[in-house]
Amino acid sequence: MFIEIGRMKYKVIKSRTQYDEYCQCLEVLVFMEDRPQEIEDEIELLTLLIEEYDQKTSNLSSVD
Repeated sequence: MFIEIGRMKYKVIKSRTQYDEYCQCLEVLVFMEDRPQEIEDEIELLTLLIEEYDQKTSNLSSVD
């Protein structure tokens, strides 16, 4: 098995600037027509990264 090690396109979000950039990327990808599977995978990954950052940085308390 060969694993190619290279530069990752997306990383764990660590700043508000990075968060904003990823949100913009996600918006562009979501509105693309006839998306190939690779784009669907990017959408899924960006969504997970954005949601994780939101959970870590949210100042809103849970409402029961």
